[in-house]
Amino acid sequence: MRFAILGRLQVDREGEQVEITRTRRPLLATLLLAGSDGVGAETLMQAVWGDTYGRENSLKTALSQLRRLLPGRIPSARAHGYRITLRADDQFDLAEFRRLAEEGRTRISAGDQQTAVASLRRALEWWGDPPLADVPEDPIRLATWRQELLWERKVTQQDLLRARIKTGEHQELLGDLRRELADDPLSEILNALLMTALYRAGYRVEALRHYDTLATLLAQDTGADPGMKLRRLRDEIAADTLDPRILDDDEPAAPTIAWGAAGLPPAQLPPAVSDFTGRAAEVEELSRYLRTAGGSGRVPIAAVSGSPGVGKSALAHQVAHLLRSHFPDGQIYVHFAGMSDRPREIADVLGEILAALGIELASVPATVAGRTALYRSVLSGRRVLVVLDDVSGMHQVDPLLPGTPGCAVMVTSRAHLVGGAGMRTVRLEPLSPAESLSLLGEIIGSARIRSDTTAAADIVDACDGLPLAVRIAGARLSGQPQWPLATFATRLRKRLLSMLRADGMTVEAGMADSYESLPDLAARVFRLASLLRPGGFAGWEVAMLAGGDVDDVEDVLESLVRHSLLSTIGVDSLGQPRYRQHDLLRVFAAARLAERPNERDRAIHRLTLGWLELAGLADEQIAPEPHDPPVVALEMSKFAPSNVRQLIVDDVDGWLATEAANLLYVVRIACDHGQQRLAMGLALRVTSYLYRESRHRDAEDMWRRLLQMLSPSDVRLAAEARHRLAALIMRRAGGAQRAMPLLNECVAVRESSKDALGLARSLALRAVCRRQLAAAAPVASDRDALLFEAETDAHRGLQIAHDIANQYAELLCLRAMATVVSAHGDHERALVLGREAVAVGGQLARKPQDRSYLRWALQTLAALMLNAGDAEPALRLSDQARELSVEIRHRAGQAHAQEVAGDALAALGRRKEADGRFQEAAAMFEADGRADQAGRCRAKLAE
Repeated sequence: MRFAILGRLQVDREGEQVEITRTRRPLLATLLLAGSDGVGAETLMQAVWGDTYGRENSLKTALSQLRRLLPGRIPSARAHGYRITLRADDQFDLAEFRRLAEEGRTRISAGDQQTAVASLRRALEWWGDPPLADVPEDPIRLATWRQELLWERKVTQQDLLRARIKTGEHQELLGDLRRELADDPLSEILNALLMTALYRAGYRVEALRHYDTLATLLAQDTGADPGMKLRRLRDEIAADTLDPRILDDDEPAAPTIAWGAAGLPPAQLPPAVSDFTGRAAEVEELSRYLRTAGGSGRVPIAAVSGSPGVGKSALAHQVAHLLRSHFPDGQIYVHFAGMSDRPREIADVLGEILAALGIELASVPATVAGRTALYRSVLSGRRVLVVLDDVSGMHQVDPLLPGTPGCAVMVTSRAHLVGGAGMRTVRLEPLSPAESLSLLGEIIGSARIRSDTTAAADIVDACDGLPLAVRIAGARLSGQPQWPLATFATRLRKRLLSMLRADGMTVEAGMADSYESLPDLAARVFRLASLLRPGGFAGWEVAMLAGGDVDDVEDVLESLVRHSLLSTIGVDSLGQPRYRQHDLLRVFAAARLAERPNERDRAIHRLTLGWLELAGLADEQIAPEPHDPPVVALEMSKFAPSNVRQLIVDDVDGWLATEAANLLYVVRIACDHGQQRLAMGLALRVTSYLYRESRHRDAEDMWRRLLQMLSPSDVRLAAEARHRLAALIMRRAGGAQRAMPLLNECVAVRESSKDALGLARSLALRAVCRRQLAAAAPVASDRDALLFEAETDAHRGLQIAHDIANQYAELLCLRAMATVVSAHGDHERALVLGREAVAVGGQLARKPQDRSYLRWALQTLAALMLNAGDAEPALRLSDQARELSVEIRHRAGQAHAQEVAGDALAALGRRKEADGRFQEAAAMFEADGRADQAGRCRAKLAE
């Protein structure tokens, strides 16, 4: 078999490629790198998923899948963990690379440069582009292996260039060397090779000029001069006496170590911010932990992680200054720029640190491993605090960890670092509103804050608790002392990210660095998450947006959390992890998504269709809202994840309780992006739940938004939205007056569009509306006229319902007519109509959840009985309605039934029982958020 990891991971068996899935590639790559030594389960879990929590079974499953693909190659775990078995006839590209590289070096030592060049070229041909594409960058062990492999390749490339110079390829090498230097401009080896090639090719002056350019660059970037070999090379070129042996590797002389450059201990910390605010608990925790250096037998390592602009560096600088006296031998500070497009090279960083610690550059080893060993030797027995700012992963931290107790390390990173049991992690959250306001006051003055506390609160709210954002806002306000805070707050709301720029500071820059470092899929998920509800969302919602597998998307979301571009907010009532994108990050992500309108529109379409499937499935399992016919069931299951569908089947109430707010938010998204018909479908399928839970204000807002967004050409949809909005408005005190114009328009539109079912429903609702107006009419003649019009509407609607043979419309019209006739005093006729409504409701109750129609009819008949003075049957009917309300989980129905039962008991003279019912009804209404109905029930209690 053939195994390859130096480019894309690939496995071939007898010339045929073995298909390894993307999620299994890191696992196999880790096993191949570990070789016969094996690797522990924890390292494997971190390599594949980034953490170990709850991953044991997933690891076993993944290993079983690999064993099926590679039979006999992955034995059961032993004391040293898991390993992969390679046989004598197998080919492994890493082993081939190392064999050929060593062969090339052997030929160089023997003076056979031509053969050396051939061997080194064949060695480098084993590498792919991109290199080590499937080798994970975390945890520490893998990051170290990866860095060492890349260093091996770099050394081999330099050996090849050196050998080619010795074969006389001076002119041919110039282009290759310049390309290498573009990636590593400060490499003394590459610069020495270029100067030599220039000299040998006849460009002596250019070689000397290159040295001058390099010396200037080194001075600017490191404050150091070129090393001894480069200086000697320059002198020999200038004297035209170049010794060819100058490019040979010599063992460096043992360094003479004097503590610190110029005998001064390093004191490299940036200044602490003067207006540092909050973070008292974090300062105390970090200070207490880092002070254990020297007393615990180990090196304390503290890692501060958090989103861009949350104040990680400011916190680290503050704590480091507080601890200076505890580390008298110095403080080393390195800014890695780990998330930028030009992160610091570990070899260069170690070289600079060693120079700061007093090591002559000529004595600094060439390899990372050699520099790390010397660095640890120099720090041995010292008390030094090492601050590593803005690292991207543990591969940048591990080579800079001191080896002996006495020192301490503090790291900041946007990524959540996993460094084993010896690391203390502090996850930095945004400032509280009070802390943000205090910080703003430190910058612009407390008097200005007091001049408009509301606007000041709006400013810090827009800054979302990010200290960097607050500082920039404060800097801009300080530069404009005449600006009212309200003016700035208004501009901030309109142009959030563009307003948060001042004097080279910008919130957006840090976000851009993190975003641009993401793989394509993670960047896409980050953008799409901006479409979801700010309060939080589940992974399956993102999967519907992205059109991908839920498990794969969950892996991406976990990666975004580790890189502080999302945060977790626990789990919901169904045990599903929930995520949140902080406000400023969401604004940034939305701006990036707006640059890709096709991606955005496709995602919204997928999301809306997925939610439509789920809402339809949930709606089928709960009792329909009885004032309207049930919604037609959907026959599609393409866009929603199957596991979420199962959640709904298993616990529809729990799912709806968790997701109703998200469902309403998707209705809003669909409206805002011109998908009104899909929005209407969603609204119709969430209405029954909102009715059952008495969330009438949410329902009203939803239908009002839909009505505003519907096109004038959508006549029938607009009429439906008006009808449902009018029904909700009528529930409020004085609402009938405002609902009547909407209903008049509904009736007119449905008449002209020949929508018979819609017309019958709107006539029934208008009849109820007119009855409500009649009840409030101060003049008897007005009352009678309204009741006559109401009866006319109900009678006409009932005729239409009979004509189209629609029992749902028949029930609506019978109930409306019965209540109108009862209000007119014709109780006998009202009871006949009420009994007919109960009969129709019973016929509609074909499924258990459809008993809502029967419950509604029974409750209406009980009220009619009470109006007619028949208290005993009213009590019986109200109890039946209450039992049905319990079955269909309608709390408001239970409360209404108890109130009518209390009225019936009071009419029968059974006051004690009546008060008990009134108290129960009041408690239910109150729990349902209906204080006015609760007050009405309490008012009926006996004095």
